[in-house]
Amino acid sequence: GPAGLEATRVLGERGTDVILAESTGELGGRVALESALPGLSAWGRVKDYRIGQIQPMTNVETYLASELDADAILELGADHIAIATGAVWRRDGIGRSVSFPVPGTDGAHVYSATDILEGVVPQGPVVIYDDDCYYLGGVLAEKLRNDGLDVTLMTPATDVSSFTHNSLEQNVIQAHIIELGIRIVPCRTLGSVSDGSITTACIYTGREEQMEAKSVVLVTAMLPRLQVYNDLMERKDEWVDAGIKSVTRIGDADGPSIIGAAVWSGHRYAREFGEPEIEGVPFRREITELVEDFPVLK
Repeated sequence: GPAGLEATRVLGERGTDVILAESTGELGGRVALESALPGLSAWGRVKDYRIGQIQPMTNVETYLASELDADAILELGADHIAIATGAVWRRDGIGRSVSFPVPGTDGAHVYSATDILEGVVPQGPVVIYDDDCYYLGGVLAEKLRNDGLDVTLMTPATDVSSFTHNSLEQNVIQAHIIELGIRIVPCRTLGSVSDGSITTACIYTGREEQMEAKSVVLVTAMLPRLQVYNDLMERKDEWVDAGIKSVTRIGDADGPSIIGAAVWSGHRYAREFGEPEIEGVPFRREITELVEDFPVLK
């Protein structure tokens, strides 16, 4: 994904020998999946640029369809391991507004955003519950609408993709969703899921209502993929014999966030690789100094 690709690019430029193991048959991770969604094709440049920079590097070996477990990594002979296994979207309803698993989300007709990104097409009418409130809920709604489904976009926020007010895109996004014929249900949380319907609750009054839904798609929060990392940490006593000096999580595996944050995480890992540890803030910053002796205009 973006963190692994960026770490590989910068480490390669620094002359470090790198093995890049990709679990699937395509480099890019979440970028490859999200750039296939409506309106996001330009995001492919995040992976395309880095792949283009990595390919000519003779000190970088790339292996596709190579899902490594702890045994394979311990036998690899690498000195340092960067875990860039990414994250998956939750399927239990926990997000910004709901702190406990939503009853019924373990049903076969409930899907995570990851399921839809990986090509699953649910049965309509479908309700997308967007408690992430950024871009993905709206884009998935558009995708499923383009697939011919009756789509409702429900969110605890007062409008769709509310975080995009910060990027001045919200008005355009909501107008587009309305034009597509997607029903918008704001100010409601998901209370429970049953066969053929869901229970919703008003964020102000708590008043509950039933809504028809043959399928429910949850866009709430992400969980890092940590199986390999946890397995390696449990076998730390084997590191010396395997020649491993460090194991570090980067990108969404360290803290799920936006693509830009994943790129920066990989970049920072590579920039700081092999450098001495610095106490305190690892960069200079300007600090305004206030003094008493300053001119006063009269």
